[in-house]
Amino acid sequence: MTVVVGCAKEAPPAPAPAPAAPAPAAPANAADGGATDAGPKKSKLAPAPTDGLSLAERMERRKASDAKLAAQLAADELQRLLDYDRTKVKLHEQVFTFIKKTRAALDAAKTKAAVESLQQKQAKAIVATGKKLQTIDPKGGNSNVVTDYDVMLNSLANDYPEALAASLDGGDKQGITEQRAELDRRTKKIDDWMKQLKTGKPGKPGKPAKRK
Repeated sequence: MTVVVGCAKEAPPAPAPAPAAPAPAAPANAADGGATDAGPKKSKLAPAPTDGLSLAERMERRKASDAKLAAQLAADELQRLLDYDRTKVKLHEQVFTFIKKTRAALDAAKTKAAVESLQQKQAKAIVATGKKLQTIDPKGGNSNVVTDYDVMLNSLANDYPEALAASLDGGDKQGITEQRAELDRRTKKIDDWMKQLKTGKPGKPGKPAKRK
């Protein structure tokens, strides 16, 4: 017997889904040729000043403000120096008195040999006085005149007597003239400073400085 097996026919494939409808396009802006309107653009420039001043006037006002600030800072620094040096008045007097006496003794010498002899005798006292500067201002930057003391003591130990000796007996006087001018300038500065320390200016007028 011959058996014939029949295969069922394959089912047809399901139809593909219809494509989704595209999103509606944004309305074109006729003023910018169809570009999307993103609102007004922000300016990168700083807002214009509204004080009514010209650029030159604003610069002058700024300059005056800077000058006022500089003057205030200078006044504050002066007061700070005064407040500090008022706590060291006794030491200031010792050092300054020694400097004036040492210079006067040198100026009184009449010969080169006398100046050289005096220079050797004064050496130890000058070194000892120089050590007081460390006591006055250990950290530096707090006293208004310690640097002047240091320069003057070094001059009296070396340059001043050497220039003075060279000027005697008809020698060159240029060196001693320069040394005297430098010491005179610093002496006046210290004199003025000592007066401020003792009178209390510019802090509290009339109040004497405290001594320690």
